[in-house]
Amino acid sequence: MMTLRKESLPLAAALLLCAAMGVEAQLTTTVWNPAANPSGNGLWSESANWTGGQVANSTNKVVFNVAGARACVVNTAVNAGQVVVGDNGDGGLLLVTNGGSLATSADWSAIGYNHTALMVVETGASASFGDHLWVGFDPGSDGTLILNGGTVTVAGMFGLGWNGGKGTVQVNGGTLSLSQWSASSPGSIAGASVLDIRAGTVVIAGNRVSSVNSFISSGKITGYGGTGIVSNFYNGASTILTATPGEPPVTNVVNLLSIQLVNTNLVLSWPTSAIYYVLKSATNLADPIVWRTVTNSVTSSNGTNQVVVNLSSERSFFRLASGVDTSTLNRKLLMGYQGWHSAPGDGSAQSSWVHWFRNNTPTAANATYDFWPDTAELEADELFSTSMTHADGSPAKLYSAYKQKTVVRHFKWMAENNLDGVFFQRFLSDLNGVNISALRNQVAVNVRVGAETHGRVFAIMYDISGYATNTLVNKLTNDWLYLVNTQKVTNSPAYLHHRGKPVVAIWGFGFSGRNDTPQHAQQAIEWFKAAGCTVMGGLPTHWRTLTGDAQTNPAWSNVFRSFDVISPWSVGRYGNIPEVDNFRVNQIVPDLADCTSHGIDYLPVIFPGFSWANLQNNGLYNQIPRSGGTFYWRQAYNAVRSGCTMIYGAMFDEVDEGTAMYKLAPTSAQLPVQGTFVPLNVDGYNLGSDWYLRLADQAGKMLRREIPVTTTIPITPP
Repeated sequence: MMTLRKESLPLAAALLLCAAMGVEAQLTTTVWNPAANPSGNGLWSESANWTGGQVANSTNKVVFNVAGARACVVNTAVNAGQVVVGDNGDGGLLLVTNGGSLATSADWSAIGYNHTALMVVETGASASFGDHLWVGFDPGSDGTLILNGGTVTVAGMFGLGWNGGKGTVQVNGGTLSLSQWSASSPGSIAGASVLDIRAGTVVIAGNRVSSVNSFISSGKITGYGGTGIVSNFYNGASTILTATPGEPPVTNVVNLLSIQLVNTNLVLSWPTSAIYYVLKSATNLADPIVWRTVTNSVTSSNGTNQVVVNLSSERSFFRLASGVDTSTLNRKLLMGYQGWHSAPGDGSAQSSWVHWFRNNTPTAANATYDFWPDTAELEADELFSTSMTHADGSPAKLYSAYKQKTVVRHFKWMAENNLDGVFFQRFLSDLNGVNISALRNQVAVNVRVGAETHGRVFAIMYDISGYATNTLVNKLTNDWLYLVNTQKVTNSPAYLHHRGKPVVAIWGFGFSGRNDTPQHAQQAIEWFKAAGCTVMGGLPTHWRTLTGDAQTNPAWSNVFRSFDVISPWSVGRYGNIPEVDNFRVNQIVPDLADCTSHGIDYLPVIFPGFSWANLQNNGLYNQIPRSGGTFYWRQAYNAVRSGCTMIYGAMFDEVDEGTAMYKLAPTSAQLPVQGTFVPLNVDGYNLGSDWYLRLADQAGKMLRREIPVTTTIPITPP
């Protein structure tokens, strides 16, 4: 523990610290070091996790500073004399959860004394500090306290960045109760520190309204990350702080659309609101009615949206339809859309079984996928016969994404299940061959049409896997220029924007075993930012620690944090509910805190299960069971309860690795009689072919807080 530099502090701070110094000598230091207990569960209550060989208690100064240590989980009642997280080393994560409680008694505590540190308190849990609490204390420290529920009580002074560090407190839920508050230098919120309030409450003893208002005005107390409104009042004993979202939804709005004839144009207008609408048009109201999205630009001014349409001799009808807001990633569950399947006779120059079979031979022995898509709704011109048959002797047929009708149908399924849209996968390795490149370009067009037709969003996600590094950056940038200048994807009213710019994702930088370098990645990131994009990175699971699946070059640390959005890959990193929960504690919670502290958005990945036996010829069918959706739901629940505001779903149509969420064969009766494929009822659940689309619908609703955050799937199959 470094000696406290009292001489560098204002007198008030020095006196506060001196008052506690006499007690510190009576405490015995113990350090969290669970590496000595590899078979443990990362619990505070496990004695082998501590350097003293005894569970830390009220006689101890408890220190967290061992690099790479797993998270410390408090799920019972525990005590400490003093807790110092991030003291001459990375403090990692201290998580109080599942009814646990932490109480300190003898001395001040710090979350980020002179290094990085994170503490999270969840619903039903509590932390009580018997003296001062510093979040981000000394220069160079970066401490974060997150309340996702529960209570945190501080008996002494409360300070963020008190001695030159940086402290961040997010009150996403629960109550932060403070006995002392400083309005003067350095003040309870100093430097770059921020107290952000969302669904929770902050209670400060005494009348602190004037001081709180000053901190609000200076941007040191914010609501909903700066987009909300913070309110505070004195109730006669304490000052109460709460926040509301900046734009509450408009309800009970009728007769929104108005139409005026102005010279030779039709001017259509409707009020702006938190409910997102898209303008649709049709040429008749007789069956079958075909409503298409109007692609003319929408301008917004003084609370009104307006579209100008050239008057024509063709009769037109207009209406507003609820759609997906294209202006933000927030509160969206977006799926990956591979769109990589094709078939002989589909009209493409490729005209082969891409991503269905090896050797262009459509037999069971050559199949490279484990799940069979439900093709019952597809029409004859969308289906292509394989050499396999169903029990009745009819040929087993598959689809091609080259067919626009099929891709548009997929987006129809998304709209029917309230799914926001997709990241369309664009594999660099596919863009060298003339025929395969033409196939991928047509699918890009199909995705755009599908999104526009059904009011969904889409964005481009580049996958750099397997691409030569010597031309990697040039290939990325040249292809983006083609998409923007030739296909004009960013002109689409359905193209996803975030932070006021079109989103482009790059998946695959920095994974171990690959030859790309930090310089390659930085060059690509800077180019896309200069081109006016918000840049998302699909990164290794262990991007934050540069271990495991991540390259270890320290230069990656800053490169990764130069992305605007970070989405760490998680498919296959866990295989059951306990592992899902451990992943949340050790990856999602600290990842989210790290991203938040650097102004980066965090997009965790969830998946329904995993199976790639036919692709790998390894015989491991149903390798990670879906368990009727409980595996998927637990991941969604964990992401939302951890405070994530966006989720990436892997994948919509990935049958090769068995992560597909679209309509799938529910039982063996829909499968070919040849070969081995995995039906949805493999785990003993009677499910409809659209079950996972319905499940994703509910996960999206939970993310948007339209339904309660719950461990239980809120719908029942089939």
